[in-house]
Amino acid sequence: EPKTADDRAPFVVEGDEYDAVYWHKKPKFFDYVGVSEADVAIVTSIEHDHIDIYPTPEVYDAQFAELFERVPAGGLVVCDARDAKVRELAARHAKARVAFYALDGDDTGDVTPTWSAALAPVERGMQPFDLFGGGVFCGRVSLPVPGAHNVRNAVAALAACSEGLGLDLTDAMKALGSFEGVARRQELLGEPSGVPVYLDFAHHPTAVGETLRALRRKHAGARLWAVFEPRSATACRALHQAEYPAAFEAADRVVLAPLGRTNIPAAERLDLPRLARELGERATVAPSTDAIVTSLSADAREGDVIVLMSNGAFDGVPARLVSSLSARGGGA
Repeated sequence: EPKTADDRAPFVVEGDEYDAVYWHKKPKFFDYVGVSEADVAIVTSIEHDHIDIYPTPEVYDAQFAELFERVPAGGLVVCDARDAKVRELAARHAKARVAFYALDGDDTGDVTPTWSAALAPVERGMQPFDLFGGGVFCGRVSLPVPGAHNVRNAVAALAACSEGLGLDLTDAMKALGSFEGVARRQELLGEPSGVPVYLDFAHHPTAVGETLRALRRKHAGARLWAVFEPRSATACRALHQAEYPAAFEAADRVVLAPLGRTNIPAAERLDLPRLARELGERATVAPSTDAIVTSLSADAREGDVIVLMSNGAFDGVPARLVSSLSARGGGA
């Protein structure tokens, strides 16, 4: 049990730039830094999003500039060196010490990362990687969740634990081996009728692509179904129309659900038929969520993999699909 303030366990919280309450349009993360002189922040990427609050990239970037400024000089900011905008804002605004991380082969500009990782092939569902700190081999880590983006997050966490919190690096590396993941991030809902069904919060093109590539690494020989519901204020708009086709590259089949918002002006909406045409014969636009459940229940074969991507409830599709596939028999 802690005896003094210095003995207290660190408080870890995830916070993005979206608002916490509708009447205070400021990033959540403003409330999470500046509490202690030893605060540690991890900045994984900066990509224009949430245009209902931040209409321009300049307004969006300003929130992260202020985040860097709010981390006290005695703290630490752990940054992804691959992201040019992160590098730029860290150089211009960070008061705290900055520790950069990357994966082997990343373009890190003029930054030499302190921490880096080299991915190894997935083994029995585990994602191994070799960790380096200051150019020195630290050991091999086996991460239960696959994908380059998960390895990036793991390296960032290890850097924060070692440099920011003074924890034993070897202990932290071992602890990652028992990491169970988080809800709605490659969350396995079940394997009804021999069909693994995953749920993921991905909605930005970058997140969609990372999620699909991770599942492709884990299920290399399977037919991968990507079922996507554009639901956020940004995803329902045409802002990322040009980026979405590449995001679905790793999927064998793509099912596009109806837009999750009906209050977007028609001229500003994501054009689903256009996206389907650009993806080719492997893509369809579903007329309803009922149609998604019906068609997937009929078309998915044993050994296929389905990932449902939405940042909302998706009209109950996840539970309904698992139930419908289970009714076919051959799995739970």
